[in-house]
Amino acid sequence: MSTKPVEVTVEVTSDVVCPWCWVGKRHLDIALEQVKDEFNVHVRWRPFNLNPWLPEEGMNFKEFAITKFGEDGLKRFTSGQVPFFEKGKAVGLKFNYTNNTRVVPTKKAHILLEYAHREGKQHQLKEKLFGAYYTDGYDISDHLVLGDLLESVGLNKDEGLSKLSDPEYIKHYEEEMIENKRKGISGVPNFELYLSNSPSGVRQSFSGAQPVETFIAVLRRLKLLAKV
Repeated sequence: MSTKPVEVTVEVTSDVVCPWCWVGKRHLDIALEQVKDEFNVHVRWRPFNLNPWLPEEGMNFKEFAITKFGEDGLKRFTSGQVPFFEKGKAVGLKFNYTNNTRVVPTKKAHILLEYAHREGKQHQLKEKLFGAYYTDGYDISDHLVLGDLLESVGLNKDEGLSKLSDPEYIKHYEEEMIENKRKGISGVPNFELYLSNSPSGVRQSFSGAQPVETFIAVLRRLKLLAKV
């Protein structure tokens, strides 16, 4: 039996202001570390817009939470009484919600993630965006913040920020939004795993921040398909 690692692609559709997406990413990262000798995994992040109704300038978190979840929802968030707080804490993630947190549109972040993908740094930038928003409370639509995050993963700040007004990148983002609707993706995170040498073959798909064990089980199911 061959010991060559199986090449697998994981496409993850998610938003940057999606707490369960960060938890799901961390579960995926832990799973990949545990099976690194069995698989060579290529992670591809796809954009999703959870709050398309947000104004360009964003909203104060208190106003946002009341609008989307009601007064009780706001109290649960600011008191830490939501499931992802504990799930995140268990894998080293820290969510800091305050009434001063700002919820912003994520189109700019997604465009920069596409730029990072083409430069081979998408997975790293995704993690930086999550941490900047959820732990540090930064406005991830602000160009200064985004520029610093680009540089933190070794990318050219000026080149990256120029993509925010690049028609090709804007069109790509819009096409991805259309593709989400075509696929029927209405919630995130959404994961699709397949053998890299057979992108049109069998795909294993699931939604939500599934446990580490689920990722490993699905990867090994693909390994059987590869007949390795």
